[in-house]
Amino acid sequence: MKKLIIILIITAAPGFQYLTAGVDEVLSFMSKKNVEEYIKPLVTSLGVGLNSGMYHTAEVSEKISGGFSMRALIIFIPEDQKSFMPYLPAGYTSGSTSTVYGGDPGYAYGTGGFVSYPGGFEVDNLPMGFPQMTLAWKGTELSAKFIPTQKIGTEREEFYFYSFAIKHEVTRYFKKLPFDGAVQFGIGKMKFSDQLDFDNFVINLIASRKFGLFTIYGGTGFQSTRVDANYSIAGDPDNADPELREAKDVSLTIKGDNSFGITAGTSLRLGFFVLNADYTYNSQSVVSTGMSFEF
Repeated sequence: MKKLIIILIITAAPGFQYLTAGVDEVLSFMSKKNVEEYIKPLVTSLGVGLNSGMYHTAEVSEKISGGFSMRALIIFIPEDQKSFMPYLPAGYTSGSTSTVYGGDPGYAYGTGGFVSYPGGFEVDNLPMGFPQMTLAWKGTELSAKFIPTQKIGTEREEFYFYSFAIKHEVTRYFKKLPFDGAVQFGIGKMKFSDQLDFDNFVINLIASRKFGLFTIYGGTGFQSTRVDANYSIAGDPDNADPELREAKDVSLTIKGDNSFGITAGTSLRLGFFVLNADYTYNSQSVVSTGMSFEF
């Protein structure tokens, strides 16, 4: 359980974010059915996090333009994602136990003795940060954020992350509309060693309107995040849970609870410099801020 550590380090110079989770010891003592519910809130967090801060306007330049920005955000973990009802062998009953974000471990007693479940790490919110680059021309904008392969922590676990998105301003074809509108598609991938491999997809519908130096913007988006988890059960012949008595390799796919989200925010442009902040309502809500240099 000591290896389940979530680390966030934002190095200001290159602006890279390092996020790693060592989960091997925890997962090796959990059945496949319980692993899914235990780490699903983390899958959801990475989805809503990586899909936040993707835009601060629907407008896209007709001329060649580009920019660089730093995004910082906080994901708020709701109480109902800190616990779940575990799968139990026949002859057992118990209450809920902790997810990765919960607190104390859970226990159940039945005909075969005690069955225990790992505790969580009492997380109320999760900060994240990442750099983003953009390139636009004729109403279409490409954006990218990535971290090259790194070896993180004392275990030297492999970590990398990338995300690409394309945004097109559709209101450029309708000159008399009082607002700007755009559609955006994005894909992303994040890998934690050989155990957790995340894939992400998002589509956003965006609208914005200028008021002098300020822009009011908002959007709605559909997200899909999943993780392919691969781990090994240590095996304990005396375990009360039959699922944990034999050593074996386990593979499963876990989908996050992030589906539809609604975003509202505002930005301030001072020449090449843009500041923005927004709030996204989803299964885990997010407050996002950004600082951009655009040319």
